[in-house]
Amino acid sequence: MADRNILYENAGELTSSCLDDILEGDYSFFDDENNYTEEYLLEYNFKTFSDGLTDCIIRHNYSGDINSANEKATFIKNKCNEKNIDLNSSVVKTWFNDKRPISSERSRENVYKLCFALGLTARETSEFFLKVYYECPFNFRIYQELIYYYCLNNSQSYSSACNLINKAKEILENSEAIQSVYELTTGIETDLKNIHTDDELLKFISQHSMDFLITNQTACRHAKRLIDECTELAKNECQSREEFHHKLGRSGNIDLLIYVLFGEDISDFKKDSSFSKAAEFPELVKSNFPLKMNLSKIKNGQKVSYETMRKSLILLSFYSYYAQLFQDADYEGFCALEEDFTDFVCETNDLLKTCGYPSLYVRNPFDWLIMHCGSREYPLDEFRNALNRYYLDHLQQYQQKIRLS
Repeated sequence: MADRNILYENAGELTSSCLDDILEGDYSFFDDENNYTEEYLLEYNFKTFSDGLTDCIIRHNYSGDINSANEKATFIKNKCNEKNIDLNSSVVKTWFNDKRPISSERSRENVYKLCFALGLTARETSEFFLKVYYECPFNFRIYQELIYYYCLNNSQSYSSACNLINKAKEILENSEAIQSVYELTTGIETDLKNIHTDDELLKFISQHSMDFLITNQTACRHAKRLIDECTELAKNECQSREEFHHKLGRSGNIDLLIYVLFGEDISDFKKDSSFSKAAEFPELVKSNFPLKMNLSKIKNGQKVSYETMRKSLILLSFYSYYAQLFQDADYEGFCALEEDFTDFVCETNDLLKTCGYPSLYVRNPFDWLIMHCGSREYPLDEFRNALNRYYLDHLQQYQQKIRLS
């Protein structure tokens, strides 16, 4: 069994407080008057992008009004002008009005520009992506992001990064490499830390060009394994639970898995009742949620976003861990809370690290939802309760609103 203290490693004051809430809080999504906090998920102390960015610029010499979006946006605009970085000031201003940049290539590029403008190091940039943007930093299979890491790690400018990107693009377009060297993306990062000159970097890119044509390979392999594992566990759960018996004809497929996860068949819901539209979860929970379409894409080897893959790995790990635990004939019937929860977190973090993704972060709303459910006596039931409360219970009201609009 893993030690509870491992959960608190490198956690700041607020993150530690969030972990305390999970481990010691007496609440659940089950509507029980003796054990429920009204709309807790919607009121939880998640870090907004505006708050995180404000904290960041204060650490980098901002001394203006912390409540003025205009002053803060002007500060960043001036930093960009000083370093010849083109970053739309209107977009920056929206960031200070609680409009989080979406998960997309363009937004990632804007956040990298921001980090260069503020003079962040590679480590600080990684922290900003993880704990403010809630995105995976530095995908080393993408040569542009590898070059950003190199430049930030060696105090080079954004202009230098753009120049190196153009040279690397030409190298890769003329490359004849046919074999990948790195099975794990983490190996690229390890070797990159020992590169300190532009010539060394471009030589490295030339020698390992095939590695920049492979993305998410390890993550996809593990996700496919987990999908097979989870669909089989879902079949077993259907066999053991009377209310799922009529679904056994779909054994082993993703529809069955989603049905078991939700406790209700959502496959026939109309488009205007879709999870992304009707659910009342925070946007950072709803976006790229691993439902049938995304899981099917992964199973079939199709490309998905990094956020989709990470969320899928977390959800699949959650279901796999607790379904196996409860299907064990020798198990006592409910979780030994801290011990089981800590083991789940450690196993999931090991999986994420292997796949090149950041560990669970309790101030990320999606991570918090899974961690909260994993800390309850009956984690899978708690997850279904959350889905019922913030999605299924809202459907009728939402459908009526659509009809009237």
